[in-house]
Amino acid sequence: MNGEVLAGRYRLLTLLGRGGAGEVWQAEDTVLARQVAVKLLRRLEGDPMDAVERFRAEAQAAARLMHPNVVATYDVGAAGDHVFLVMELVSGPDLSQLMRTSGLPSGKLVADIAVQGARALDAAHGAGIVHRDVKPGNLMLAADGTLKMTDFGIAKGVGAENTGVGVLLGTASYVSPEQVRGRPATPASDWYAFGCVLYELLAGTPPFTGPDVESVMRQHLDAAPQPITRADVEPALANLVLQLLAKDPEDRPSSVADVTALLTEAPNTQVLPLLPTNDVLDVGTWEEEPEQPATATHRAPSKGIPYAKVLVAMAVVLAAVIGGLMLRESVSTNPPAAAGGTPSAPAVTATNAPKTTAKPTPSKTPSKTPSAKPKPKETPQNPRAALVQTLRTLAAQVRATQEGSRTRAPREAANDLDQAAEALDNGNTEQAAKKFYEARQRLYEAQQRQRWQATPQIAALFQVVGQSLPRPDGDGGDGDRGDE
Repeated sequence: MNGEVLAGRYRLLTLLGRGGAGEVWQAEDTVLARQVAVKLLRRLEGDPMDAVERFRAEAQAAARLMHPNVVATYDVGAAGDHVFLVMELVSGPDLSQLMRTSGLPSGKLVADIAVQGARALDAAHGAGIVHRDVKPGNLMLAADGTLKMTDFGIAKGVGAENTGVGVLLGTASYVSPEQVRGRPATPASDWYAFGCVLYELLAGTPPFTGPDVESVMRQHLDAAPQPITRADVEPALANLVLQLLAKDPEDRPSSVADVTALLTEAPNTQVLPLLPTNDVLDVGTWEEEPEQPATATHRAPSKGIPYAKVLVAMAVVLAAVIGGLMLRESVSTNPPAAAGGTPSAPAVTATNAPKTTAKPTPSKTPSKTPSAKPKPKETPQNPRAALVQTLRTLAAQVRATQEGSRTRAPREAANDLDQAAEALDNGNTEQAAKKFYEARQRLYEAQQRQRWQATPQIAALFQVVGQSLPRPDGDGGDGDRGDE
């Protein structure tokens, strides 16, 4: 076909590649005197017409996207027994070719591909288009380093119906769990497929492989990908890829802003646990959990001693913070006692005190003094008052993390902590402990699902309060609570 002219305008020059959808040629636009790429689909007798329709849909979908990270579409037409699509010619390999010829790209290049690919997906989804076939062969890297997304041949508008019963378009290695279950593709499905691509660029294979399509599909549903262990891959990039591969669509990043934020995370965020290990706390279902982070995060064991030092430092800082808060509430009779009465000695004293001290308060005025309860608020030396203030401070800090979070857990946990403070203020230690551990469980589960991250201050505050509030008797239901 070399030299053939389509529609009197496009002269075919060099065959660039063949695929299931047809052939791709480098061609010359004789009218505008420029080099273009022509995707050619030959209509042979007996070919299913839906293949041609999908080809036309590709032209319509791609023509709606005008973005630097999307291959531009110039024209679509038919000539004899061919239909063809005229596109921008990208002088560079697709990512599949890049891995075959040059080996795996550097971690830095993959991070750049992650951001550029996210921009392309943002543009497609913003135009109401789900790509549905994101894979290395459909991502091209131009000579200047620009990533270009192409091949919208099976793209559908957001909200459009699926292609039909039993038909699953896309490549098995990059199909999302929800598509395996037969649900329509969504923008979240594209993000999952993009995570599979990034994983392959870093590991050399897709996250799930097997002897047949069925085994790969099953792994998409219930298997966890192997950790990425390359020395040149930043933890933030490895974390981004694993988040893109979340089984639940709601847990995946869904915009270039999400991707950029995850890539620029401080490197030490992932080694700050929400709660200490069992040698410090022993609460309900949390007894079984520390083993899982230890296996999931290979860096955890080496951080034990530094984290203990961090907690000691945080306790000192918190003493000053809470002391200042109490001074602001006009508790000024003895400032040193207020500062010393928070994170350390008084907090430990409160561990065994609440149940025995909450009820005897009326003893100062034997049977008629309902007003005896407010007095602990006004006594800076009272460890319960300090603990109430610590709970309220913790609630405020947790609530502040709601912004930018992809879960309701911070808001609900903050409400639980406010209720714990109120219950403790009224002398109901058992209810206070119940709400505190419910809040902690919510946040722990959200953090395990990588939808929320504790700050150092929050982690230290949880330790302080956890040493002061007793475990609720018979508490075992927290482990079943989710963050949704």
